[in-house]
Amino acid sequence: MHNKIDLFNQTINEIEKIWSINKKLSDFVSFPKNLVLKEKSINKINVTNKLLDWKLENDHKYEKVHNLISNLSPFVSWENGYNEDEVGKEFLSKYGFFELIGPTGHFETTDMAIYVNFLDMNSHYPWHNHEAEELYFIVSGEAKFEKGNEAPVILKPEDTCFHKSNQPHRITTTNKKILSFVIWKNKFENVSKMIDPKELKNVL
Repeated sequence: MHNKIDLFNQTINEIEKIWSINKKLSDFVSFPKNLVLKEKSINKINVTNKLLDWKLENDHKYEKVHNLISNLSPFVSWENGYNEDEVGKEFLSKYGFFELIGPTGHFETTDMAIYVNFLDMNSHYPWHNHEAEELYFIVSGEAKFEKGNEAPVILKPEDTCFHKSNQPHRITTTNKKILSFVIWKNKFENVSKMIDPKELKNVL
C-alpha cells in the first residue's frame, strides 16, 4: 500500500528535477516554489485503472516519474473535461486528466497549472482550443499532434508541443497510449472548448 502523501511529494520532486534540466519547460514558465499539498476529493473515472496498470521498465528515461504518477492514479481528482454530447462515449472512456498543480490543483498556485493527461491507444481528441498558452511535455507513449495549418508531428517522450492562445489543435493515438504533462499559463481560468467542424476553417 502506497503512502498517499509520500507519493504526491515524490511526484512533485521528480517533476521539479525534470524542470531543472529541461530548458523548454523552464523557458515556458518557472516551476512554482513552496508548494503545499491540500485536501482534495478523489474522483475515479474509466482511465484511473488504465494508468494504474501501466508501468514502465527497461530503463525508460522517465520511468520513475511515470510509475510515480501511475501509483498516484487512484488518489487524485480525475476529470473528463467534456460531456458525451461533445465528444462521444468512447472518447470519454479513453481520456482523462487531473490538475496536479494549479488554482484548483492538489498543489495550489495561481502562477501556472500542470495537468497530467492520459489518452488511450486508438483514440482521437478532436479539434479544440482555449485561451491559455499551453505546452505539452510527453512523459511516455506517443501520438500525432496537429495544430493550425502546420504539418502533423509524431511526439515521443521528452518532446514538447506549444499551442498559442486559442490555437486549434488535436491529438490522435494509434497503437500506443500517451501520458503527458499539459502546462498552462495566462488566462487558464477558462476551459477548453471543442471546435465545430463547420467553423474550423474560420479559426485555422
